[in-house]
Amino acid sequence: MDTTAACAGDEDARLKALRHYGILDTSLDPAFDELAELARYICEAPIALVSFVDRERQWFKAERGMGRRETPIDQSVCRFAIQSRGVFVVPDLRQDARFASNPLVTQPHGVRFYAGAPLRTPDGFALGTVCVLDYQPRTLGQPQQDMLNVLAHQVMRLLELKLANDRQARMVLELDEARERMAVLAHTDVLTGLANRRSFTERLRQQLALLQRGGAPACLLMMDIDRFKQVNDVHGHHVGDDALRHFAATCREVFRASDVVSRWGGEEFLALLPATTLAEGQVVAQRLHAALAAAAVPDVAPPLYLSASMGLCSFDPARPLDLTLRGLDAALYAAKTQGRNRTVLV
Repeated sequence: MDTTAACAGDEDARLKALRHYGILDTSLDPAFDELAELARYICEAPIALVSFVDRERQWFKAERGMGRRETPIDQSVCRFAIQSRGVFVVPDLRQDARFASNPLVTQPHGVRFYAGAPLRTPDGFALGTVCVLDYQPRTLGQPQQDMLNVLAHQVMRLLELKLANDRQARMVLELDEARERMAVLAHTDVLTGLANRRSFTERLRQQLALLQRGGAPACLLMMDIDRFKQVNDVHGHHVGDDALRHFAATCREVFRASDVVSRWGGEEFLALLPATTLAEGQVVAQRLHAALAAAAVPDVAPPLYLSASMGLCSFDPARPLDLTLRGLDAALYAAKTQGRNRTVLV
């Protein structure tokens, strides 16, 4: 099957192929400029273009001697050249009825000669031409026509290379985005969107180092949702997941942007409050108790209100981190044994 003939009548498909290469309105490129310069030299012509035929215009990726980057489509000779199987030659544009009234021809010192080799895709779509123009009627020898075809093939190789480079750039961007997403996932609890245990432990070590260098005091608050097993047993695990998300959302409303809240495990959460005294930490804990009591888990009937037992301590830089966490856990357990929905200080 002759793909050139098959594609000749499908203008929408041709324009789609042109846009596929993403070449229109791109910046000047020395690689294309050099091919235009070669065409002008080989054909001994004052004007040479690498031209792409769009729906309403022809646009020049490279031009030598033309002095503009595009012309309206009704001034285009290339729109006829792209329908040609080989090099399209018009010895005298003024003597050709198709071009005799073209402003590029009729203007003072207008062009008279045209020769263009189609830029054809592997699928047979002609995107534009490598063409030369002259101010005098003339002919173009066969060796020069052959070289014009060679230059057209080189332009298409540049377009294919651009396509490959664009594809590679997109792949690199997608890879970078995937890495960023993986980095977020590596440090985030998927269900609640809070910091996970791994990233929070690293943040604790950083804070400990700051405290050991004389930084402002900090607090740790360990929180455990009361009777969470009962929530799962009565309402189902999907409501249990909603309850965890609701608790996390409430924490985001209560804690400051500088505070770090993590899902420590299961229904247990841990918060780091930098630059916070123990008295200030107690105020934060009470705000969280109040916020939980004020807002039910969304879309659960009858209304489901959460409460939490908490352990609170100052972050002592002289105390090993594991002992600090054990002390917090003991305070949390004490809050539960004392009736839940309260905060116990270490």
